[in-house]
Amino acid sequence: MKNLLILFVLCTSLLSFGQKIKEDDNKILFDGKAIAKVEKDKTGTQFTYTSIDGSTGIIANLKTHKIDAQNSKSWLVVTNLDGSKKTEVNFELLSFTLNYKKAVAELLAKKYNVFTANGIENLDAFFAEERPSISAEIEKVKEAGKVDEKQLATLNYQIHTTEKLVFSGEVPEDAFTSKYNDAERKEFMSKVVAKYVVSWKQDSSPFPVLNVDILTLNGRSLVKAVDRGGKMVVALTESSKTFTYTPSFVYTSRSTAAETERLVKEVVDNSYLNGQKYMTLSEAEVLLDARKADKLAKTEEAKLNSANIYDKKGYAIDQKGVKLEGVLSIDFEQIAPKSSSSGMIDLDAAGDGKSVKVVAKNEKGNFRQYFYKAKENVSFGVINDDNTETKYKALLVKLETVAPKDNTALDLGALAGVSLASASWKYFKEVDVTDKMSIYQDLPSKSYVIKVPNQEKAFQIFVKKGKEDKFLSKLKEYVGDSIGSSDLEKIDYSSLEGLKNLSDLYSNFK
Repeated sequence: MKNLLILFVLCTSLLSFGQKIKEDDNKILFDGKAIAKVEKDKTGTQFTYTSIDGSTGIIANLKTHKIDAQNSKSWLVVTNLDGSKKTEVNFELLSFTLNYKKAVAELLAKKYNVFTANGIENLDAFFAEERPSISAEIEKVKEAGKVDEKQLATLNYQIHTTEKLVFSGEVPEDAFTSKYNDAERKEFMSKVVAKYVVSWKQDSSPFPVLNVDILTLNGRSLVKAVDRGGKMVVALTESSKTFTYTPSFVYTSRSTAAETERLVKEVVDNSYLNGQKYMTLSEAEVLLDARKADKLAKTEEAKLNSANIYDKKGYAIDQKGVKLEGVLSIDFEQIAPKSSSSGMIDLDAAGDGKSVKVVAKNEKGNFRQYFYKAKENVSFGVINDDNTETKYKALLVKLETVAPKDNTALDLGALAGVSLASASWKYFKEVDVTDKMSIYQDLPSKSYVIKVPNQEKAFQIFVKKGKEDKFLSKLKEYVGDSIGSSDLEKIDYSSLEGLKNLSDLYSNFK
């Protein structure tokens, strides 16, 4: 019966992918058949879907966060009709459409099987799946990338309508009047960084279109801004970048000189924040929002390239054998150095693989964070994207820092490290685990450690150039009489295969 049920769900899912999904007259249609009703609120971002008979439904709120001029993040916050259940999923267009009532339904049908040929179904399974909060992550992004309005104000430029010039620095509003002599006007001109032209051009359009051009004093184009349906589409000529923003007011052919200054100021503001570099006299005073966005992007890139684990499904098992399933995160290496309150680098701080965080439901059904320290002798596992499992174990080991040339096995001729003062607990990836000798890997350094049951500590495989004899002596002490010294000397410690040979020798003796 269970197999028949799985087959039925699979078939309805595949059928949903084959159906042609449309929205017409506030109804969702599968191949022309109405399977749900939909209403959109006044903001155009909240969509309420109900079954034809009104017995069930969902509310989907479309959220969008602008990351920078070219990029944004969109996601759906989905609840049932009474709001008692909630989940969040990434939003994407599965087909080209400007109809978001259709786009949301198509996504929830094809990727989550919420809409089927039979109507709105599978809601229990949809809401039961644990997903990280996208809204919470976006709040962190917003906090990291806030524009400092006070620093933005230090751009310190003025618009001079009569001469159509953009100034940088302290320039009087009445700079080009008889109040000032030629020498003073020349001084003012030395602070001019650009000139502007606001015009209404018809070109191929059936009606005049607002254009704003920012030019060098010799006429070379720096910025071109054109009104497109109430939004300004801007091109930065020197960097070939483009972006779009919504003006704070409506500018018309009857607008005043003051409104013209306001319009140009907004174009200059947005152009400068998006990378235009013509205001050189003020540049040193300004921390651009674009720079903050760049720093954030580099941090995210560093996370992707790190050994750290972020928001992966898995589990943790404490020393009593109690298993907790949830979403795991652990920093094996620091993206940015962390200091203690004393100002010294904190070797026990997060970022060194000593603590794993699990987000899971508590007894009341609410999500909370649980932290498992390696020194508590905890193990955990992570479910990979291909549904395979990678296991990690807490080990006590004296670990020397390693700086390999690449991500391959240890380079015996290039390694150098500084020994920590004493052994400490941290998490290691399981590589080859047996009841005799097990091999683990330290992810940041790519070095390996071995562990045998009769030793409290694990042993790092770390051979320094010129210190080979010392390494073999310590290894011999660790494994005891199970392997002869001559056999230890034959092992290739620079490869995983060599370490497996070491494990085989130890296991065969025992």
